[in-house]
Amino acid sequence: MKILVTPHKFLRITAKPVLVYDKKLEKQISEIITTLKSAKDPEGVGLAATQVGINRRLFIVTLSDKPEIFINPEIVSQSEAMLAQIHPKKKDRWLEGCLSIPGLWGFVDRPYSIKIKYLTPEKGQLVTCEREFLDTESAYIQHENDHLNGVLFTDLILKQGGQIFKDTPDGLIPINKI
Repeated sequence: MKILVTPHKFLRITAKPVLVYDKKLEKQISEIITTLKSAKDPEGVGLAATQVGINRRLFIVTLSDKPEIFINPEIVSQSEAMLAQIHPKKKDRWLEGCLSIPGLWGFVDRPYSIKIKYLTPEKGQLVTCEREFLDTESAYIQHENDHLNGVLFTDLILKQGGQIFKDTPDGLIPINKI
């Protein structure tokens, strides 16, 4: 499976909900996980189905050692507190990157915490889960969920008036245009 990169038009679609959990979907999930695990320089934390050309509302995020599967995710609540409020010093913030936008990085000010409702496979069927995520984990989940709506992290940086950085052999340099 190949990871699509900008400006590929498929990255801008709003993904369709998963209606059936079958062998085809199981295979696609397995392939997405394999693709995510094989991503190097940089390593990926998450990968949405739309990033590999699959029009389904699902993404994988590796928060510990085990990939977690989020199907038909819906953010049901979010904190008023934003990451920049919790981490006011720029040195305490981290830069987001994306496997579909190689070499670009930037800080996205997102809600500090979210509660998300989603389906995940368990013993051959889908079960409903609801979980709260904080801080970096919250940002990872929001980033991948954005992909399902055709939104890229660079869109948010530009909307927020933030700075995008380009990875170069000499380190990160600020850029004005993408």
